[in-house]
Amino acid sequence: MASSNDSELLDSGHFVYTIHSVISLEKKQSFEDFQHQMNEAAQHFDGYRGQSISFQEKDDGQHLLATTRIVFEALDQCLHWLDSSERRNLLHRAESLMNYRYRGTLEANSFDQWIRMKQPEKVPIWKVNFLVWLALYPSVMLLTFLGSSSLGRLPLPFNMLISNLITVLLTGHFFVPWLSRLYENWLQNSSLRITCYGIISVLLMQLVLLALFSFLPGMPWDVSDLRPHEFVLSVVR
Repeated sequence: MASSNDSELLDSGHFVYTIHSVISLEKKQSFEDFQHQMNEAAQHFDGYRGQSISFQEKDDGQHLLATTRIVFEALDQCLHWLDSSERRNLLHRAESLMNYRYRGTLEANSFDQWIRMKQPEKVPIWKVNFLVWLALYPSVMLLTFLGSSSLGRLPLPFNMLISNLITVLLTGHFFVPWLSRLYENWLQNSSLRITCYGIISVLLMQLVLLALFSFLPGMPWDVSDLRPHEFVLSVVR
């Protein structure tokens, strides 16, 4: 059985490579000495975290199933060790001295865990939509301002088709990536305090944009007659 330290090692979320070996009972000590040498050699490789060895007696009562799990921080570091000349030399010596043979397998559960750890946490869809909303508003308003003398002359269906394409390109290639970097910590963080701060900042920016587009001189819409109970802007044709 693995010790408590071994359990902590295997549950660390790092990459685990498992080696199963069938050895005779009288060669158990030789096998442990060999694994000690492997452990000493592996410590000189980047990312090596340690190894765990357990034994299970076979039904014939004369052999043991030895399970060795070597742990690295990353898959590529483990592969570098597995393909190293140092390890091959030790294996050749073991094959000559104790007729050692092995077969290695990936520890499926550990591999899945390692993959999950390398993947970013899933971002809540409502946060993504919130940033898209923040990106869409200035995009649509700027397009309305800049395209009033060109797109505004097109038939409405064709106008909307072209306008939507430009807006999607503008938000997808500029505004959304920029906002995603700006709000990266907010997107990945589940803290209630940080979540509230992010929501407030988005709403404040929308209010600033609303004021800017409503009252900045030269915009192609008239809000001079806008009353507190009215929410529709009249676009100057």
